[in-house]
Amino acid sequence: MPQDNDHTQEWTRLATHTDQAVEASLRWLSTQRLTDFHAYADAAIPLIEEALPAYLDRWGERSPGPGLAPVPVPAVKIAVPLVQQHHVAADHHAVVGQVREARALRVRGEALAGRHLTGVQRAEHWTGGHAEHLFAEGHTARAMDLLVRADGLLCAEDRRLAAVGVRLTHARLLRELGDREKALLLLEGFEEPLRTRQPGEGRLRMENGHEWSLPDLARAVEAEQRFHLFQRLLDLKAGLFGDTERYAEAERLYRELRPGMGPFADLQLASLAWRRGDAGAAGELLDALAPVFEDSGVSKASGPSEEPAELPSGYPEGALAFRRTAYCLLRARVANASEEALAWCAAGLSTAAALPQPELEWKLHAEQARLLRSAERFTSAQAAYGKAVRIVDQRRRVSTGLRWDNSYLAERLPVLHEALDLAVERRDALTALGIVDMLKARSFAARLALLPVPGADAPTADERELAEVTAELNALEYGDVKSEPGPDAAARAAGARELRIRRRRLVERIRRDDPRWRAVTEGAPVDFEEAVGAVAERVWRLPGVPGVPGVLDGRGRRAALSLYRRQGRVVAVVVSPDGVEVGARVLSGEVVRALEEYGKRLRESTRPGIDRTPLDFSPFFGVALEDLVPRRLVEAALAADTLLVVPHADLHGLPWQLLTALGRPLVRHTAVGVLPNLAGLPTLDRPPARSVRVSLFGVQDQPEHLRLNQLAEVEGELCDLEGLYGSERLLSRTATGARADVRTLLGLLDRQGGPGTVLHLSCHATAAGDDPYDAGLHLADGRLGIAQLAVRRVRYDEVVLAACSGAQRPSGTVRAEGRVQVVGDDAITLAHVFQEAGAAFVLGSPAPVGDRSARAFGLAWHRHRVGGASPLRAARAAACDLLDEGRPARHEWAGFTGFGCR
Repeated sequence: MPQDNDHTQEWTRLATHTDQAVEASLRWLSTQRLTDFHAYADAAIPLIEEALPAYLDRWGERSPGPGLAPVPVPAVKIAVPLVQQHHVAADHHAVVGQVREARALRVRGEALAGRHLTGVQRAEHWTGGHAEHLFAEGHTARAMDLLVRADGLLCAEDRRLAAVGVRLTHARLLRELGDREKALLLLEGFEEPLRTRQPGEGRLRMENGHEWSLPDLARAVEAEQRFHLFQRLLDLKAGLFGDTERYAEAERLYRELRPGMGPFADLQLASLAWRRGDAGAAGELLDALAPVFEDSGVSKASGPSEEPAELPSGYPEGALAFRRTAYCLLRARVANASEEALAWCAAGLSTAAALPQPELEWKLHAEQARLLRSAERFTSAQAAYGKAVRIVDQRRRVSTGLRWDNSYLAERLPVLHEALDLAVERRDALTALGIVDMLKARSFAARLALLPVPGADAPTADERELAEVTAELNALEYGDVKSEPGPDAAARAAGARELRIRRRRLVERIRRDDPRWRAVTEGAPVDFEEAVGAVAERVWRLPGVPGVPGVLDGRGRRAALSLYRRQGRVVAVVVSPDGVEVGARVLSGEVVRALEEYGKRLRESTRPGIDRTPLDFSPFFGVALEDLVPRRLVEAALAADTLLVVPHADLHGLPWQLLTALGRPLVRHTAVGVLPNLAGLPTLDRPPARSVRVSLFGVQDQPEHLRLNQLAEVEGELCDLEGLYGSERLLSRTATGARADVRTLLGLLDRQGGPGTVLHLSCHATAAGDDPYDAGLHLADGRLGIAQLAVRRVRYDEVVLAACSGAQRPSGTVRAEGRVQVVGDDAITLAHVFQEAGAAFVLGSPAPVGDRSARAFGLAWHRHRVGGASPLRAARAAACDLLDEGRPARHEWAGFTGFGCR
């Protein structure tokens, strides 16, 4: 019938069209020419979007004629490779510098995946490549979000091999972030299941004339997939072992990979040899690799050579170009003559210009800078260091969650320190200021920039689960239980550990997934010199507030003292209206021992049941500010009416208001504010209100098994403050006794506050010892931890933490998943969490404070604040009052510090 003839003709056209698309795809795969890819896409896209849907809509699965009923190829069978090849083609476009075309291909590939692939298919065939692209463009949070969701989806659908592939990509990106411990944790347990056979042995192969059954074909495909995943796993683990100085294990894995990786494995072995300090062995390996990696643009290296290495089949030119840059870097590092090494640096940067590789480029610039500096070409060296620093700064994204991007800095610290040392030698104060600031608390500055999102007040499902986990943890820790060892105590401890792990992962997920936090992880790159200049100007520019003579009008001068401690000396940069100056002070043995002993006492004094010892640093150890900072810089800093101190490392724990400077406490010279870095200054530098209102919250009693002292002065302190403010200035009923619980405080944080408001908290606090997640406020029914505070907004302008150790930081390393070194000196105390949540000023102490001393200092601060003084000047006035009266003893309140800038 005519209808059948129409059906047969349409089927024939469809089959021809399908054959053309398949043939075009095979041509593109064999030639890797971009023109062939576009021919393939031009044939495949109309097939899956027009021809196949039209045929199925009209004829369904009906046969065009007698005999076996041929059916159209499902659109997804063509869509899956088409989507995947869009990634490959985009990479090829990027290699040849066609960035706009590459971006267009990725956008089209994403659209095709959205239209033609199911969620599981996208997770298996699209997510990995798309996440890598997002990561390369700096969209770290979105990349990690994609991978975590794909991992969960594939596991739920029992697509285990596909899930392994996604997890390998996730681990590789974590490695680039420097989070190697977490990357290794992700890879645990995969090696043996994937090693069903030795690599390359026993794999089923398609042979001419062999009839394959579907089960045989499925086994062949799975075997091939396992083989490639196993290769990826070994390569990634070898790299991670090398990063963590487990060189023998890394070398074993790379040698195992040589049959499949060829010269690329030898290049990694050369890198391992160089890291171990064996430049000779590294050079011999590189000589053998010269025929693969050296082209007409790079001069041939001389020296012994083994049998020429061959490039493995199937590797595109882009992969070779990427590794050629690494080859040039290694050549520069092992070269015997500086001019030869400089030539290799130039060759590597020339290669990278065609294929941007920031991770290798900053290393090449750093190597170039070292060579130029050793040749006493200091101006050129500083320029090269500047290029390396800019790339590091642009590539450095703050981490997702509360892992604080510290580990990412570890590999980059040497070049940053070298650039800083050269800037100090050359008295380049602005460059020194910029490097010091980028080394400290960068993610804190980004978090400060967050703005509330409309409709974001309602808690998400993850935030509700976080509250439930915290309540369970509080029930375990605050329940009426004995602390003696035994089965019950062990079970409770194990339960608490599991809950802490859940809490940590929840916070990381909240900060990864919630759009409110995406601006943190995807902040725009900052122009280095422009940002430093703007911040330096901001330090001394103190705009007035009309109508408030002599108090909040900003009359006078403001200065900043930014410090960086390393290798027995302190680099100091002073910013003032007179300019920017830099200098360094070598610390004497006595000063180093004093800082170490003070830090030890500070940590011990925060443990429950430990008696406090005097922690007034200068009188007890005889160390003054001029023992830490060159005297000329001290004099410049003290010429200001307000001094912003930006400490580093163990200098954070010092009682800055009472530190001796030129013979008397620093607070006698000037108002003192402490900041974690100057990058946060523009956000925190808000003119304080002239008139303030207050919310009062205090906890007097704690369960005995927590071994916390009872705070006998809290009730009297809150009564004093009620009298000072009067009922008209109280925002809500004072919370004491059983009402001073977690729910009440969260209610205050969520619903109270506004311009000109102060939140006063009198309670115990847990310091951020070696696990910042354990830092928190001890309330009537449990602890409100840093995890819950870190995902909220605080509407109070100012917060008073009349609590012990609320501003103490971890030292050295912190616990997370594995141990994370505190490299970037980030802001991770309760005081800083309140600031990043919205408060412009926090009064707190890194050291324990006495109960009566907290009452006396807090009341004095509020009295001056109500009288019109700015927060920092109120802190100065309160300290001077207590010094004049001579009681309480100054070591009982020495730690009180104003965290803010006005």
